[in-house]
Amino acid sequence: MRKTLFVALAVGAVLLTTATQASALASDLPAPTPTKPIAGAATGKPLPLPTLTNIRTGRHDRYDRTVFDFTGGTPAYRVQYDVLRPQAAEGVIAVNGAATLVVVFEGVSVTKAPGTRNPELPTLRQIKFGGAFEGYASFGLGLRDRVGFRVFVLHGPDRVVVDVAHQPAQGFQTAAFTNSGPAAEVLVEKVRFGHHPGYDRVVFDLKGADLPTLRVAYVGSTLRLTFTGRGSATLSPHASYAGPGRYQFGTTSVAFTIVGAGIMTADVNTGHRTGFRVLLLHNNTRVAVDLKK
Repeated sequence: MRKTLFVALAVGAVLLTTATQASALASDLPAPTPTKPIAGAATGKPLPLPTLTNIRTGRHDRYDRTVFDFTGGTPAYRVQYDVLRPQAAEGVIAVNGAATLVVVFEGVSVTKAPGTRNPELPTLRQIKFGGAFEGYASFGLGLRDRVGFRVFVLHGPDRVVVDVAHQPAQGFQTAAFTNSGPAAEVLVEKVRFGHHPGYDRVVFDLKGADLPTLRVAYVGSTLRLTFTGRGSATLSPHASYAGPGRYQFGTTSVAFTIVGAGIMTADVNTGHRTGFRVLLLHNNTRVAVDLKK
């Protein structure tokens, strides 16, 4: 049987509140970019279990924040994109939004079921409780899009914080994009593709921490990315790919050509010319190209 939570009844209440939606200070954190699952260990004493006391949300300049407040430490957690399933039952719980970020706590006490909240922030639309059972509790964060997120623990009071990035602010364009990056060599490890509300995304995962010199421009109806490795005192300019030379994602194709002298092109073909935007991302290093639908 799936471990999902139905609520243990006891005395007490869990509040669901919305923090003041003020702009963040200049010292605020940047928008998170990782989208892979994140897990963390419990803090505090094993018993009694940490108790969920409050859930808060707030809007920052670059991200929306959800805060789970606890007493007695913080429970172990796992946060990932998935569907929200009820604890101790089968099925799927519908959550408003194009993507659902599921938060599962392990080793937690939930004394009363939190109600559904609809903050309707730039990214965070809804928080829905998945139930509590045998020390597990789950929540679904309904998001407007699949975006980067981060999770961390704070104390005084004990709390687990989940930040979800705002969608890219830059608009779509057809003019050339250029970036001068420090990478001595370029290696595209793989190419990924995903559908998003209003656009499709092509992601080039790169080896190493440095971004390459890059030019993105249309050649006819083909969007061509030109990657350039700058070389160094001990390394000749180099650009290559580790996976297949051609990818096909439905009607969108990506084809690599190694030009030489540290230059490689990747032609993205959708069959028509459309607006695009380029995101340069770290942790892991990658170039994302969004194609307007």
